[in-house]
Amino acid sequence: MTVLIIITVTTQLLYQKTGSFKINDELNMSISREGFLACGEIIRITKTEFGIFDKEIFYDSNQCLIGITKVETVRIDNNGAEFLIYHNKEQDSENPYQYEIENKNVW
Repeated sequence: MTVLIIITVTTQLLYQKTGSFKINDELNMSISREGFLACGEIIRITKTEFGIFDKEIFYDSNQCLIGITKVETVRIDNNGAEFLIYHNKEQDSENPYQYEIENKNVW
């Protein structure tokens, strides 16, 4: 029980939500910083359920983008999605960063 409490407290201290962007009526993109060893910010796509709960449907921690300030949706359909992500150019000089996701029965 004590180990569970320690893990929960540590997780809450390291998780910092830095932004949330609306993709469409059902989907949102959530940006967070988790831990001090992470290359960049974590990108999550969530789907709102029952009006108050967010179900995570996509998770990406492989992008080394820091200081994300704006996300524009270029395209979203049954095949995938394309976004332009504006950031501080610290880790990746391409700004806006063209970010594409292939839909594998996610939405």
